[in-house]
Amino acid sequence: MTADNFCSNGNDKEGNIEPKGKAYDSMQKNGPDGEAQGENKGEITDNMEQNLDMSQIIEAKEKEIDNYKNKWLRTQADLENYRKRVERDIQEIHKYAGEKLVKDILPILDNFERALSAIEDKESDLYRGVEMIYEEFKRMLEKHGVKEIEALGKPFDPYYHEAIMTVESNEHEPGIVVEVVRKGYMYNSKVIRPSMVKVSKNN
Repeated sequence: MTADNFCSNGNDKEGNIEPKGKAYDSMQKNGPDGEAQGENKGEITDNMEQNLDMSQIIEAKEKEIDNYKNKWLRTQADLENYRKRVERDIQEIHKYAGEKLVKDILPILDNFERALSAIEDKESDLYRGVEMIYEEFKRMLEKHGVKEIEALGKPFDPYYHEAIMTVESNEHEPGIVVEVVRKGYMYNSKVIRPSMVKVSKNN
């Protein structure tokens, strides 16, 4: 057998055997594991798309969860604010529950003061008796949060005072309460009746 014949039977000139046949052709078309390379690429692409879709779904669900969480927190905050507001309203109701009664009592207090002013003999038993009842009445009201507004000699304050007239005065600066016509009162921290006063002005 000649060298040329040997080469033509599948060997190269250097004596190496050249791979031929169906197995070799299959290796050329398929990957090292014997599977079609095209099919592997298709599967990888499908897997990547599936992973991408899953990531998008997870991200969307996380945003949805955050949205519900924020709504829940806002609802909790609204409920807490509502609870506090109701508590304040209840406290205010309790605090000023007797306001109408106090307003009805104040004219009686005014009558005691008129009676004391009308009694000429300040040393008489009548005067002392009326004065004792008057002072006891005032202490009872103070115990329940009723307090007289200080007005005489104070600068005029429209929140606490109601000016019925202005009077010329050389003894006071303008805007000073020089006379209290009717006493004013506060119930706890609320003005329930302003003091009725006369206020000084320039000559």
